[in-house]
Amino acid sequence: MAQFSEMPLPYTDGETQYIGLLMRDETRAPTALVVLLPDWRGQSTLARDHAAPLLEQGCAVVIADLYGEGFSPSDPAQVGPMIKRLLDHRHEGAAALRACVEAVRRQFGPDRPIFCLGYSAGGMIALDYGRTGADVAGIIVCSGLIKTAAPDMSTRIKAPVLLLQGTQDMVSPMNVILALSEEMDDAGNDFRLSLYGQTHHAFDNPEAGTDPTARLVYSPTAAAEARQAILTFIAAHRA
Repeated sequence: MAQFSEMPLPYTDGETQYIGLLMRDETRAPTALVVLLPDWRGQSTLARDHAAPLLEQGCAVVIADLYGEGFSPSDPAQVGPMIKRLLDHRHEGAAALRACVEAVRRQFGPDRPIFCLGYSAGGMIALDYGRTGADVAGIIVCSGLIKTAAPDMSTRIKAPVLLLQGTQDMVSPMNVILALSEEMDDAGNDFRLSLYGQTHHAFDNPEAGTDPTARLVYSPTAAAEARQAILTFIAAHRA
């Protein structure tokens, strides 16, 4: 019978201390390792909900620390400043993720495949980490705040990439999705793009509500399909 546990996983980049949240089944060795980069709320109930099906499939999951010192904001008024900080310091986000991946490898050894799974702003960080030449089994972005590479970034990503986006996303609209797809093609990257019609940003978050005129809208259908797509991608690339 599964016995799930949580414990802090500290890691450091430069002078900043980060505190990831390691979740695993204590009764068995993980078949794969997933670094989950959450939306602006950090290590929230939603992030734990995203981790749950991965744990059930035998993965160990580390919910990364987006901001340092284990800080997880709870006030929506903090969204703007927090996201602006991540947008203004994209290289720092990628470096912090590299430090997290290295800490996971030290915890579990070098032989298990590692995936990076990013939601909203976490998706931008996952892609930027991929652009550094990251040696991981795969990168997954779900309802991401996606961006093409910054001028001083490589466009080449060695790992296979899965992008799961909504066609009505006002945070990452279709022109941005198409620009990223063109960049990926031009770089020769191995990527898959799944588009969910009539689907908005934060389609994975039940707290977003279902008002179709809102900026953030939950879609239970798209959320369920994306969850299965993530599990299928990991199963296909963890061997």
